Amino acid sequence: MRPMLQSTFCLQPPGDTPTRRSTFDAIIAGCIPVFFEDQSARTQYRWHLPEEAYGEFAVHIPKEDVVYNGMKILDVLMGISRARVRRMRQKVIELIPRVVYRKHGSSSSVGWKGQKDALDIAIDGALEKIRSRIKGEEAEVGVEDLSSM
Repeated sequence: MRPMLQSTFCLQPPGDTPTRRSTFDAIIAGCIPVFFEDQSARTQYRWHLPEEAYGEFAVHIPKEDVVYNGMKILDVLMGISRARVRRMRQKVIELIPRVVYRKHGSSSSVGWKGQKDALDIAIDGALEKIRSRIKGEEAEVGVEDLSSM
């Protein structure tokens, strides 16, 4: 964690799976994640890292540009203005409650009033997925019932 706490950007190279615990460690450290594959963040962490705000808290550098076209990661990162870096870091800090688990009901969670933690968000996401599947099944049943008339 110490290097992440002292860094502005934290590289999130692709691994053997699209998910990376390091992404959450970076956010908790207030470090701006740098992704090289869309699948690493946008598609894996939709509940916790809002897709519509992706560009506000993370940098995406296509791995193909680095590997095949000679793009220099440092050049890209150095090209980001200090003002934008400050805004991105602020957004990262705002995301911290969404990626940590708090002990509900404890005195340390007093400052969390109205904020959801990672567990709250995961439960909400799972319930929404169940609701949408139930609605889809109800719609299918309704269509089948009508077609048999």
